[in-house]
Amino acid sequence: MGSKLWKSKGMRIGAAAAVAAIVVTAIILAKGSKEGEGAEGRSSPAAASPATVRETTSSAAPESSVPVKPVWINPEVQKKVRNTQFPSQDVVVAEYNVMDFGAVADGSADNSGAFQKALIEARNNGGGVVFVPAGNYRFDSTLLIPTGVTLRGDRQYDWSGGAVEGTILEVYAGRGEEKGESFIQLQQASGITNLSIWYPEQRLEKTYAYPWTIQQLSGDSVTVEKVTLVNSYQGIKIGPDWNELHYVHDVSGTALKTGIFLDFTTDIGRLEGVRLSPEVWANSGLPGAPAPEPLFGYTTLHAEGIVMGRSDWEYMSDIRLSGFKNGMRVTTRTNSTETANAQFYRIDIDNCNVALLIEGVNDFGLLVTDSSFKANVGLSPIAIRATEGFKSIAQFNAVTVGGVTKDAVVNEGAGVLSFENSNISGWGEGGHGIVAKDGSLILGGTAFASPSGHVLLEANAKTVKALDSGMGGKLDIANESAAAELKVTQDSPYQLQRLPEIGNTDAPKQPRPATDLLFDVTAEPYKADKTGSSDASIAVSQALSDAGASGGGTVFLPAGTYRIEQPLVVPNGVELRGSWDVPHHTIGGGSVIFTRHGENDVKATPFITLDANAGVRGLNVYYDGQKWDAIKPYGWTIQGKGRGVYAINTTLPDSYLGIDFGTYDTSGHYIDYVAGSPLKEGIFVGGGAEGGFVRNVQFNPHYAGRSNYPGRPVDGEFDKVWSFQKENLDAFRIGDVKGETIFNTFVYGSLYGIHFVSQTGNGGPEAIVVGHGTDGSKKGVYLEAAGPGGLNFVNTELVSISTSDKVYVTLEQGFNSSATFYNTSMWGDPSRSIDVKSGKITMQQGNFTSVGFRGINSGGGEIHLLDSYFQQAGRTHVYAGANVRKMVVSNNLYKGPMGFEDDSPAGTVTGTDLDR
Repeated sequence: MGSKLWKSKGMRIGAAAAVAAIVVTAIILAKGSKEGEGAEGRSSPAAASPATVRETTSSAAPESSVPVKPVWINPEVQKKVRNTQFPSQDVVVAEYNVMDFGAVADGSADNSGAFQKALIEARNNGGGVVFVPAGNYRFDSTLLIPTGVTLRGDRQYDWSGGAVEGTILEVYAGRGEEKGESFIQLQQASGITNLSIWYPEQRLEKTYAYPWTIQQLSGDSVTVEKVTLVNSYQGIKIGPDWNELHYVHDVSGTALKTGIFLDFTTDIGRLEGVRLSPEVWANSGLPGAPAPEPLFGYTTLHAEGIVMGRSDWEYMSDIRLSGFKNGMRVTTRTNSTETANAQFYRIDIDNCNVALLIEGVNDFGLLVTDSSFKANVGLSPIAIRATEGFKSIAQFNAVTVGGVTKDAVVNEGAGVLSFENSNISGWGEGGHGIVAKDGSLILGGTAFASPSGHVLLEANAKTVKALDSGMGGKLDIANESAAAELKVTQDSPYQLQRLPEIGNTDAPKQPRPATDLLFDVTAEPYKADKTGSSDASIAVSQALSDAGASGGGTVFLPAGTYRIEQPLVVPNGVELRGSWDVPHHTIGGGSVIFTRHGENDVKATPFITLDANAGVRGLNVYYDGQKWDAIKPYGWTIQGKGRGVYAINTTLPDSYLGIDFGTYDTSGHYIDYVAGSPLKEGIFVGGGAEGGFVRNVQFNPHYAGRSNYPGRPVDGEFDKVWSFQKENLDAFRIGDVKGETIFNTFVYGSLYGIHFVSQTGNGGPEAIVVGHGTDGSKKGVYLEAAGPGGLNFVNTELVSISTSDKVYVTLEQGFNSSATFYNTSMWGDPSRSIDVKSGKITMQQGNFTSVGFRGINSGGGEIHLLDSYFQQAGRTHVYAGANVRKMVVSNNLYKGPMGFEDDSPAGTVTGTDLDR
């Protein structure tokens, strides 16, 4: 910790010096402007610092062709760039500071009123960021974060334990009131970031119940990011009232009862980068922090890490839970039998009595990949336990199971547990790796750590399908069932593909502007209209040009409505930024641009052009001239023309063409939480780009319908939007890229959910796709081309609901590469499940809830189908056409007999499913 602290201090000194230099320069410039303003109201070059005067040039023209123009840096505007104790990934822009509303950071005075005044002021002005400088703030009451507002403190963005420093909210409210009002209540489209919350009166030796620390109220789009819950009794509550689109990101903490509870989430919720364990409080360095050992003893007897009730398509990734009675509990909706489906990626749970407890999952199941579940404390620890309420399927790929248990995995329900390329260990003498009291089991390439005691089948066990699993070529099964069906194959020629090496799903460092200079378009000298009454094009363009001439910076659009009818160019090193610090829904107000630029012309100049290393963040773009009875075409909303371009926390409610990072080489591009309801094309990447990220994209027509914007689709018009998208929208088009990472993306309503094409005819995309979801679409994954390295899909969820010809996965004619799917769930009303016309597809652990007329519909190419589950009986599960080159069908589970039709030459189709 010593070296880390020293480094932090050094950074603080550097940051302070930089800010001081900017302020001094700004004052000099301000004086210069008064002494000798030119015709355009700016200081002369002689009055300005060289660091803030550049040739104001167009990115399309050589510098020598443009005359030198001085740039005045408004000193008042620079005050909105907040100096922080700890470095931040982005420039901290906040119009409101709690200190200006009477807040006192002494740990003694009650700050409830001062904070609430600041939050209300921000909301009354349309939204924005309320900044809380580092310090200790006492609260004797609760806080309500209004719609459109983010409460932002100062915390290390890469904090991973140890002393809790920076902005600390000290909570004295609610002691002994478990059912009381939550400390922080978040209205829809709001957030809290970069702060810590601590209960100074909490003691381990006399534990007090408290209400929830943070609660998402009913509605859309709430963010909790970079927050430390030092010693919450109950941490974060989402539900049981209806809610959507929570984003819990980079949250650490200790919980004495429940860390995170979520329920009744009907549009994609995301938990990413969560760390919950007793170590946070024990190592916090705050007064009253207990020793690690007794705290560990308490939480492993009394606390749960994450509890999930009903959630439709929950995305959980990069989660570490340790020191709980139950690490994660997947259960039913409050006062209901409704359950969840979810995908888990890189979940690590240890030091628990039960690492993963499954009490209910819907038919679409759990997809769990590259994870670890270990139990070793309390009475009869179990790593994975499924109770009698488990009646569907949970699929585990590349998962480690173990600890110190009697039985590592126990299934008490009638559902299916599937393990592929996994490792099971940790059971004790007289115990077993897997105990199936009921239900069925699929094992593919799964290793057991001891030569005996692999599987125990008790009375109600149904089926075991096993391929090359066990130890030393043997799977040891103790069969005490009444009539279980066993099919065990060893030394098979049918090799399973192993999960490829997958790097980080996020960039090591987010892009940001080249300088911390701020250009507020509503302030002097620009004075842009933020009511939408007049065109602000000239003012915003001038601010962008000045930022570029100053070596980069942030062009800021405070909350409001901006009418901009002329295209904008964001220069190198410049960020065009609105009032949002977090992902947001259109219902939240904030900064919105209204435009009709490019109407009826798909080839029009893009509305926003990003030069290299330029980006957009925290704003909305809305086409208020769109007509829902007859959809109008428009040009691209955002186009990248160089490397390092980015779009973060940007919402496009009704773009005809959304983001084009594929026409030009945009290597290193970065897209994170772009949301909206695009109509014809959502996101296009390609152009030979390498090393790009597309992550957390959320497309749903309710972004168009739930806004307060004039002309939005209302009532029956909402169906017109979705109907158009189902026939026309290419949501994610992936062209010629290499090393592309596509992570936790989602679309509801499209012709193509995710679509891979070749731009040059000489290759195609190479990408890793983790956690993609296509819902309500004709073609979920549509493959026309891929590079020689092929495509890999992990934790994919596909729902085909449309008008006609609905297919989960299509390998189109001419596709000459490979696509491998690890852990896939498919449902809806498909015409067929998978169309294979050419190329090679490997489907491992596919959950075919609905099959359609045919499951695997093969007219050509090569197919490997392994470890999959077909829930519909009486269908043609697999069809091999006359032109199929090769098909392997092994170790799959069917309800009822396998439905197989074969028109291929003899010997083309092989596999354990065909052995009689």
